[in-house]
Amino acid sequence: MMDSMSPNVLPQALAGGLALLSMTCFGADVFRLPAGVTSLETVLVDHPGNPPDANGRGSVAYRFRIGRHEVTTSQYVEFLNAKAKADDDGNLWNNDMDSQRSGEGARCEIRREGDKGAYRHSVPTERANRPVTHVSFLDACRFCNWLHNGQGDGDTETGAYTLAGYRGTDGRRIRRNPGARFFIPSEDEWYKAAYFDPAKPGGPGYWRYPTRSDERPGRDPASSNAANGFSGGLLDPMRYTTEVGFFARAAGPFGTFDMAGNVAEWTEGLNPPFLRTLRGGAFDTDDAGRNDPMRNPVFSSVSDVHDIGFRIAAAEPGDPASPVVAVPAPGASTSAAADFPRRPWLDPLDGKPFFPLAWFSYTSDEKDLDDLQAQGANLVLYINAPTDTDTDEQTTENIARMRAYLDQARKRDIRVLPQIGGHYEAQMKGDLAGIARQKRWVEAVKDHPALFGYQLYDEPEYAAGFGLGVEAQRHLAKLVDSFAKTRQALRQWDPNTNRMISVVFNLVPLSSWTEFLPVLDSFQVDRYPLDKEQAYFGHRGDWGPLMMAWSMHHGAAALRDHPRLRNPSPCMQGVGPKCLDSAQRPVWRNPLYEETRFMAYSSLTVGSWGVFHWIRKMGFGESAEIDANVGRLYRELRGLMPALVQSYQDPPFTVRHDHEGITRSFLSDSIADVTTLALEDRDHYYLVVSDNTGFFPEVRLRLKGLKLAAPEFREPQVLHEDWKAMLKFSKETGEWLLEPHPMHFGDINVWVIPKVHVDD
Repeated sequence: MMDSMSPNVLPQALAGGLALLSMTCFGADVFRLPAGVTSLETVLVDHPGNPPDANGRGSVAYRFRIGRHEVTTSQYVEFLNAKAKADDDGNLWNNDMDSQRSGEGARCEIRREGDKGAYRHSVPTERANRPVTHVSFLDACRFCNWLHNGQGDGDTETGAYTLAGYRGTDGRRIRRNPGARFFIPSEDEWYKAAYFDPAKPGGPGYWRYPTRSDERPGRDPASSNAANGFSGGLLDPMRYTTEVGFFARAAGPFGTFDMAGNVAEWTEGLNPPFLRTLRGGAFDTDDAGRNDPMRNPVFSSVSDVHDIGFRIAAAEPGDPASPVVAVPAPGASTSAAADFPRRPWLDPLDGKPFFPLAWFSYTSDEKDLDDLQAQGANLVLYINAPTDTDTDEQTTENIARMRAYLDQARKRDIRVLPQIGGHYEAQMKGDLAGIARQKRWVEAVKDHPALFGYQLYDEPEYAAGFGLGVEAQRHLAKLVDSFAKTRQALRQWDPNTNRMISVVFNLVPLSSWTEFLPVLDSFQVDRYPLDKEQAYFGHRGDWGPLMMAWSMHHGAAALRDHPRLRNPSPCMQGVGPKCLDSAQRPVWRNPLYEETRFMAYSSLTVGSWGVFHWIRKMGFGESAEIDANVGRLYRELRGLMPALVQSYQDPPFTVRHDHEGITRSFLSDSIADVTTLALEDRDHYYLVVSDNTGFFPEVRLRLKGLKLAAPEFREPQVLHEDWKAMLKFSKETGEWLLEPHPMHFGDINVWVIPKVHVDD
């Protein structure tokens, strides 16, 4: 009933039936397609200057046009056949669009044939009028640029948006240019087109749903209040989406269709720090296009997802739409280090800050503990710890093995964070016998002085999955709930609140990790870089180390929303060269000291706490190079540990500099160019400075709050370097000014400032 055409494949060129309209005319059609194939039409959204809704959304000061329908597969095929003849998989087209390549599921079924340089794209006619999916925000921007530039061979990188080849995750810099003729609607433009009704009974105002209704839409195609949403199941389990305009009587106030349900739609809105706002609901969500933004803790500008598409908007001649600025003006950003609460991990024995110098260890024994002690580690995250409680006999045996290991760790002054990864399953299943065995295990080890806490899982966000759909959210909620129950049980069995309850997360790419934050004390950030083809650590220039700081930035930002959370801790690669990428390079490199050190300090300056290395004894050979590098770093950090413990929470002075803006232009451009960390111990102040971006010929640092006796100058030295700089006091500003000096990307300067002046 939903199909209006036979299931033949629509020819890749749409049979020459395309007749481009003059791009100087923004009439109903943007371009015309053959009979039976929905054209790309726009409708006028007038009544400029309308008041906002109660939530502040929807006021637009100008007239503009918006797509009557979501962009369809046939329309996107036309774009691909013009601009993706040599495109790599994963750019404008990706094989997730095609079930023949990627398996069954919600796919828009755009297929690719031919050789690179002559790729041809097509779509079965039964899918031609359904919305395109698996298109990222950047794909949508490039589609709009193509329209702006006259279609055909029109450029995709300039026009409505300046992209210049950009394919990074952040994307905050991608904003609408003045004079844009076609664009992705802003949140206010989308909101007005969906909900504002100048003819609403009782006077102009906003509806709750984009079907001119305050009641949740149903799914009856004959109804004037209907949409393709989830209601106890999918409306069309075979094809998932409906043809655009299928609910022919359920038009919005300005004549749009499917702004409720079908697919979620990108807007130019920003969900800080860099995730784009989605609107409208989808075939697998149950919000039916309510006038609330969809939750998007996951999808970035390069995410291409099965239930996300887009609709275009356009300027109305004589009344051009204003460009949308999604990024703070240059210089408005402040140093990332100043933004985050400082809440370190605490020692379960005395409640004082505990700075972990730690290894993940898959298996561990006395020799492993000897190696850890020699390197200077003070904690081990024991992944394959004897924590299973599948039977009473196994529980008894594993208690004895765990206590014996804890005894050996105690002799070496090393703490242990055992991973109890299977405990959540008993909570999820309501297995009372299993839970009773877990209780016995915890109560048998909880008072051991070497026990630091409990590690719940390694990367639970991937086990749970993520997505916008109801079923995906239910699965995620079920796993999070089991973690919450596990945490509650642990707190009952072991009431020492300083015992850490944590997990390992992988924040690159972002995933559903934010859902787990309410049930944790802290977490570790795991495995960088992620992609094995990019895991080659170059000296002071590869993006791998900076990805760590990027992830720590987002991890530390979570502390604002969760006051109980303690600062996350980074985990750095160091596992040996046996895994090779396609070029036969080691995937997990033996890290150079400089890169390891940079990853540690750049993470600390943006809000991390402690240092982990990944991973020992997992089938890789011993590496003297890794041991030496880690040992060197840990010795350095041990020297700074008194200062970290004393002043991490309450920095002894403030730092200002001229490089607080965010100017980096790829994945890590959410990190300030230069980040700092101020510390002190009994005899010294310390200033850690990380260059996260590029070359600065003159870094000017201004320190305020130093309590230094006369004379009003010092000559601090950079730790482990052979150079100094003059630090002078300015009576005019009350600041200590550090002599300008150059810094390169990857530089870490740890300035050591004696509290007492010593003459040469």
